[in-house]
Amino acid sequence: MNLREELFENRDEKFKEFHIKLIPDCDPDRVIGVRLPVQRRIAKRAVKENAENELYYFEEIMVKGFTIGYKKNTIEGYLSELREFVPLIDNWAVCDSTCATYKFALKYQSEVWEFIQSYLDGGEYEIRFAVVMLMDYFLNDDYIDRSLNILKSIRSEYYYVNMAISWALSYAYVSYRDKTLQILENKELTPWVHNKTIQKICESYRVEKEDKQYLKSIKIKAVSSN
Repeated sequence: MNLREELFENRDEKFKEFHIKLIPDCDPDRVIGVRLPVQRRIAKRAVKENAENELYYFEEIMVKGFTIGYKKNTIEGYLSELREFVPLIDNWAVCDSTCATYKFALKYQSEVWEFIQSYLDGGEYEIRFAVVMLMDYFLNDDYIDRSLNILKSIRSEYYYVNMAISWALSYAYVSYRDKTLQILENKELTPWVHNKTIQKICESYRVEKEDKQYLKSIKIKAVSSN
């Protein structure tokens, strides 16, 4: 199996034109234009055939990330591969799609929790990786307090980090309303993250209309520069 040939055989030029608009941080020349379900199918086949892939194109990096989650491995093996993979993440799409594949985190909660801590002091996509992993696997009874403490403590200038924090807090609100609401009422977040979190919560169909109205009333108003 030649992974690059397989990807190019499944390219969709119209999809590429659409997709590159969603990932402005990614060089368009490095995007082949392969839809996500096809990438996942190719990744599963790559695991079965033990195929290796080069890591130049967006989709090649994505497939590499998927194979980590699809193969059977020990926790030491999973984390070793992630240490090599995380530095390759250079856009939100690779980050979020691959994180969603790492279901082994549900089995090895304590090990994965410790693993992601080191990325909270990293670059933009290393921090986003940690935040998205936290959102996907650690908004549960055992970890919710620790997760919320991390989310409210991050101070970042990175757009994609702050978006991930807001996204994660909006998810937390659905299952842990009172704990998340306390953070918002106490205004423990930066103004931008505070307001974006409220916006994300209000976009949810699982939040009552009355709650949305109240949340909008506690948004932080812009401070005049005059």
